[in-house]
Amino acid sequence: MPRELYNWDQGRAYAVIALHNLKEKNIEINLKNFVAELDTLQALYGKEGVIGLANRYLKKSI
Repeated sequence: MPRELYNWDQGRAYAVIALHNLKEKNIEINLKNFVAELDTLQALYGKEGVIGLANRYLKKSI
């Protein structure tokens, strides 16, 4: 997959989604698991809609 450039909000959104996914899967949250989960997200979510999804997860967790 070619490299893409992401802005800060998109990068933050991918991180939020990765943490949410690890929490939902009851997987230990450590750096290795976080990076593995984060790496899968580029193929799953386009960078156009990732911020909205992350915001929904954040609102749901409050």
